[in-house]
Amino acid sequence: MNNLHIRKKIFSKICKVRFFELELQKLKEKKIVKTLIYLSLGQESIAASVSEAIKNAYVFFQHRGHAQYLCFGGNEKKLADELLGLKSGSNKGMGGSPPVFDLKKKIYGHVGLIGDQVPVAAGYSMIKKKNTVLCFFGDGAAEEDFVLATLGTAATKKLKILFICDDNNFSVLTPIKDRRSWKIENIAKSFGLNVASIDDDPLTIYKTINSLKKKLPALINIKTCREYWHEGSGKDKPYKGFWNRFEIEKKKLIKLNQKNFVEKEIYKKSKWAKTLWQKQLQKL
Repeated sequence: MNNLHIRKKIFSKICKVRFFELELQKLKEKKIVKTLIYLSLGQESIAASVSEAIKNAYVFFQHRGHAQYLCFGGNEKKLADELLGLKSGSNKGMGGSPPVFDLKKKIYGHVGLIGDQVPVAAGYSMIKKKNTVLCFFGDGAAEEDFVLATLGTAATKKLKILFICDDNNFSVLTPIKDRRSWKIENIAKSFGLNVASIDDDPLTIYKTINSLKKKLPALINIKTCREYWHEGSGKDKPYKGFWNRFEIEKKKLIKLNQKNFVEKEIYKKSKWAKTLWQKQLQKL
């Protein structure tokens, strides 16, 4: 596939996540959705790009996981139902936003402690030795001792696992500079993992993943920007160094003479999301 084709496929997935969550955000504002929500808005390109680079993997992620769930093929109706607290939800309406699972698609959501999916993913990799395991976690989870210990275990056992750190710089509201003086990629490298540190440009992620997927275990730290609060529907105030990857990618595609594609994709995914939520709301 050429670079333009890849960008278009990834942009389509970004739009799917974005417009699904924008409708969710409106419902949360209106208090129709009552559960806690952790929006992926701003960080959509990571899951969208990784899911294009690696297929048929076992996928583990944290509380901010709607993008991973949708990009790796999770059932969007069941996700909406879960967020509405319905028994037809992915976790029978009992879990809400963080623990969204789709076992048929090998998708495993968050279950409790910050970072607990990391040792679980490594354990799974020990069992499913021939299968690739993807494990997403955030820069806050990177500071948990059992997460760091798991990186060492993955190197020692030579596990077929790729760790992806969604580095949005914040643990709730506290930036990295106020929390630690070290970098997760340096720790991983000292353990013997192959590492990379990049930003959330879709094509860069896609190419980096392709270069690392045959050199596992590995860790990739991806710098990104969170648009909304740690939890809830409120929007973060723009801060120094903030960028909007959706807008950047949209402009790049338009410069590549893809304005019609961009406009059609935005219209199509926006209409899809509105229709989906309207149908699922009728179950209330």
